[in-house]
Amino acid sequence: MKKLLAIAPAFLFLAACANNPFMSNKNDSALMMNPNANVYNCEDGGSVSAAYANNGGAVDLNIDLPEIGLSNQKMILTQAVSGSGARYVNNDNSNYNYEWQSKADYGVMSIQSVDGREYSVNCQA
Repeated sequence: MKKLLAIAPAFLFLAACANNPFMSNKNDSALMMNPNANVYNCEDGGSVSAAYANNGGAVDLNIDLPEIGLSNQKMILTQAVSGSGARYVNNDNSNYNYEWQSKADYGVMSIQSVDGREYSVNCQA
């Protein structure tokens, strides 16, 4: 039993790495990051740069939305259920919920705080 407890953290670490769509070996092209980021210009004068994982499972964002005080905010969102296009959400920030929805050259960045404040902006590539 003690041996099992000693090696359990190593297995958990390996399992976490296996599920991260941005960590892959060079031969696994399904999980590799697309090196070309799409830049979306937003209605409020901001921008969102989005680099999608080749398997579609995640997006690496760089967000500049000066109207709400975000400058060079980097985050990785994971894919969620979507009716049309692609939808990505964060799973790691308890104070804000971020959502990025995109289809073709159009995107919508939505942010909701735990106190109920919401912000949404339309963006075009």
